[in-house]
Amino acid sequence: MTYEEALTQAKDMVGKSTDVVIVTHGNPTMDSMGGSLALMLGLISLGKKATVVCPDAMTVKLSSFVGIDKVVRDFGKKNFVISFDYVDGSIEKVSYNIEGKKFNLVVEHRPGYEPLSGDSVQYDYQGVSSDLIISVDTVNLGLLGDVYTKQKDFIAGKPLINVDFHNENTNYGQLNLVDPGASSTTELVAELMATLGVKLTADIATNLLNAVYDATNNFQNPNVTSMAFEVASVCLKAGAKRFGVPETPKAPAEPQVFIQSQPVPAAKAPQAQSNVPSPEPQPVAAPAVPQPQPVVPEVDGKKPSQPPSDWLKPKIFKSSGSLL
Repeated sequence: MTYEEALTQAKDMVGKSTDVVIVTHGNPTMDSMGGSLALMLGLISLGKKATVVCPDAMTVKLSSFVGIDKVVRDFGKKNFVISFDYVDGSIEKVSYNIEGKKFNLVVEHRPGYEPLSGDSVQYDYQGVSSDLIISVDTVNLGLLGDVYTKQKDFIAGKPLINVDFHNENTNYGQLNLVDPGASSTTELVAELMATLGVKLTADIATNLLNAVYDATNNFQNPNVTSMAFEVASVCLKAGAKRFGVPETPKAPAEPQVFIQSQPVPAAKAPQAQSNVPSPEPQPVAAPAVPQPQPVVPEVDGKKPSQPPSDWLKPKIFKSSGSLL
């Protein structure tokens, strides 16, 4: 399977899902969190429910990412499960009834069996509603910490797309978008979103841009790729902002003054003096000169601030990385 075929399969898997959990490793980096949050915003824009889960708390360095306040540290509490000791054949039936604001679960035992003891009853929260998991920048599932150990069975039972650029990745996903030739995981996330048809907004672009800048050390790392520059370019055109970099104020345009040149009168032949006074010259208004209008260059028929839906696909050159 080629990388382009893997992207197509990922698009199909995302298209069939309604609730996506995005997981990333503990001790999150700008690359892992920026890529995860950009993907979350992109999926939400497609009408999906999306959540980012990270086992560790967010640091101050990550606080400027759009959506950082939405990151959670576990899958959440969806199902309330009541458990008790059970002997095969001991239960006749289980029913429930509601009395006012009380919900009663009724367990009817069969004759000849010991009734249920309150000491053996336990309760817990289990399960989540997600139907697809996407891991970002995570070499192996063990790096998810408690997120993995507490939900190991759930994660094992769901389709999982593994997006990463590390050569050490163990290819644990049902689908592995792993490319060690990239210079950041965020580049691969951007490529995935372009394949999904995500519209590049300023918020998504800001998350992508700052993640790539940090992962590549401001494009100074020796492994930086042309793809990193492609991502930065389309993000800047979409209105991305650098963290901690103030915007340069634009100087007001100088008013343009148009001066009407006066024609030099031609020499006249001397005329005989007359007692009739000459009429006073009347001022003539200069014709209005149209002001030039700024021209905004277009790229492929669209303004630079509106990248096309396939904002990265036409210009991608992939390395021969691991796929599956």
